[in-house]
Amino acid sequence: MLSYESARLTFKKELIQPLSWNDEIQITVFDEAIYKMTKKEFYETFPNVVNTKSYNKIGSYNYKKTPSKAHKFIVRVF
Repeated sequence: MLSYESARLTFKKELIQPLSWNDEIQITVFDEAIYKMTKKEFYETFPNVVNTKSYNKIGSYNYKKTPSKAHKFIVRVF
């Protein structure tokens, strides 16, 4: 399982790309929540992220405000 922390909900291409479809990603957002999903769920739920210039060229994408579609992946709230 891939696990990392960030100040905002952030997706890091270099860490996510090598995973298999069913591998899990756990992202701890400081003072907010822990999100857990598979790589497949990430691609299905956040296709807009995968297609951004930020994700593809810079290698990461973060949300200023966590979108409601991410709430179903919360496993713990702080």
